[in-house]
Amino acid sequence: MNPTTDTIRLSTEIARPRGDVWAAFADTEARQQWSAPAGERVIYDCDDFRTGGRAEYRCGSPEVLEFSAAIDYIHVEVENFAVHTDTVWRGDELLATGVVTWSFTDVPAGTMVTIVNQVVSFVGADMIDGSRKGHRIVIEQLGAFFTGPGQVRSSTTDGDGRPA
Repeated sequence: MNPTTDTIRLSTEIARPRGDVWAAFADTEARQQWSAPAGERVIYDCDDFRTGGRAEYRCGSPEVLEFSAAIDYIHVEVENFAVHTDTVWRGDELLATGVVTWSFTDVPAGTMVTIVNQVVSFVGADMIDGSRKGHRIVIEQLGAFFTGPGQVRSSTTDGDGRPA
C-alpha cells in the first residue's frame, strides 16, 4: 500500500492568558489529563520537552494501551510554538508519522491555539481520519481543561477546507 498524506489544520480560542495555556501544554502530567479521548488513556514514559528533546508515550484503551509513539521535538519556543514529529505504531506495525506544529498567539479573548499536522499514513485513509479526529478532541479538551466542556470553539474545516 502506498502512503496516504494530508494536512490537518485546527484552531481554537481559549479564554486564558497564553502563559497559562502554554503551561498546560508543556507540563507532561497536565497533558496526560487533557489529551486522552473519553474512555482512553495516554501515558508518557519519558518527555524531554525542549528543542532536541524526545518523548515516548503509549495510548489507547486503558487496559491495553495498544499504540506506542515517539516524539522528536524539532524546535520549541516557549509560549509561542512547538514543532515535533510524532510517529505511531501498533506493536511492530508502523501506522503513521507526522510533522506537528502547535502555535500559541494572543487574541482579545485569550489565546488562539492552532495545530497543523502534516501526516503520512502507512495503513490507509482511516489513519488520516483518526488523526484528524484525535487532534480535534485534543484541542477541544485543552480548552475544556480551563473552561469546562462546551465552551471551546474550534474551526470546522481543515487545511483543505473539508469538515474536520
